Amino acid sequence: MRIVWQYRFGLAKQLARLDGLYIVLANFSVGGRTIDVVVLKNDGIFVIELKHCDGKVFGDVNGPWFVENSNQERKRINPGRKNPYNQVIAYYYALTNFLTEHRADITNNRSVDVRAVRRVVAIAPILHPESQIESDWKVQVLGLDTLPLHIFTERSTNMNWSDSELQRIPQLLNCTRWDEIEHLVLSEIMPVAAPLPPSRQWRDVLAQLRSTWTGQGLIAVSVALLVVAVWFAASTSGTRLVTLPPMEPTVTVVTTGDTAPPLNPNLTVARCEWNDIQTIARVRASDGSWQSVSAGVNADALLTLQQVTTCDGEIHVQFQINNNTNNLDMQIPLDETHVVIRDSLGTNYGVSVIRSQPRTLQVLPGQNASGRVVVPRGLHPSATNLIIMLQNTVLGDATWIVPLVRE
Repeated sequence: MRIVWQYRFGLAKQLARLDGLYIVLANFSVGGRTIDVVVLKNDGIFVIELKHCDGKVFGDVNGPWFVENSNQERKRINPGRKNPYNQVIAYYYALTNFLTEHRADITNNRSVDVRAVRRVVAIAPILHPESQIESDWKVQVLGLDTLPLHIFTERSTNMNWSDSELQRIPQLLNCTRWDEIEHLVLSEIMPVAAPLPPSRQWRDVLAQLRSTWTGQGLIAVSVALLVVAVWFAASTSGTRLVTLPPMEPTVTVVTTGDTAPPLNPNLTVARCEWNDIQTIARVRASDGSWQSVSAGVNADALLTLQQVTTCDGEIHVQFQINNNTNNLDMQIPLDETHVVIRDSLGTNYGVSVIRSQPRTLQVLPGQNASGRVVVPRGLHPSATNLIIMLQNTVLGDATWIVPLVRE
């Protein structure tokens, strides 16, 4: 269990400079349905269906899903019930209907597009690389190992909740805090001197959680969320809050703006050059908004971070945009308004409009084009990652996180 915690803690440290409030709701009922997990943050809401699958996963939008073990034996997931895709879709409608009905109580009738709630199926412990899942833009299918990064970097289009509005949602759902878990996680990341031995109740809680994969998953993801919250509370002003409602010991639990790809374990490093190709796929919805989709889905646009170099006291970032539409001219200015670069220490790196080429990245229908952004200053020697963001573009927002692994 400690290995899992250490992995999540390492990831959380990389993302510790990402500010915000995160609220985890687990095993609660709304609209006659019991939802596994919902994560709330200021710029997004995520409905999550978690499945434990030791092997390759096969499935599509409408048909049954199967997991195949090392002996090539297949077992159906959710026999006699909806497949995970349709489960999370049902959760989505139950939650969005609730948010719409209670808009006056949550936002004082301020308009928020709750249709932008994200839907995620998370496969634990990982999504086997040989899995074959045919999804669409409505549902993102991820491995549990990549979920924390997805939580912190993805956004829901046209969502901007205040902290007080977010806190009203669990209150209206009649959720209560699970203080034991919060205390457990906080004690792991901020130990105090000479702690008192845990009570019998605590030992029972820990034993119960560690005895099941669902309990372990809840602790793992809660650690990832709470570490970021507490880390920021210790280094910046303001209050960070994470709430965890109680859950029954037998239910599945865990976890959560636009799309950020997972960290690539095959990152190639050549001194000051990072050639980790990270692609974000987008489709255009009927209302004109852009939605992130899983890899393999026919996308209307691909946003690719091709290369990052920090040689010779400068930072160079190369993007490529693939325009797969028939009639949309895509234009993204390469300036400080649309390209934001900062590191894990909070250092901002201003973009040179004069040296970045082209000044506006224009991609005609059916074509692709590349652009290079130049920052005329060196990388901070203590930085452990770069956070690269495209903002206010025709394709929405996008975020990449580049771990600065040095030789």
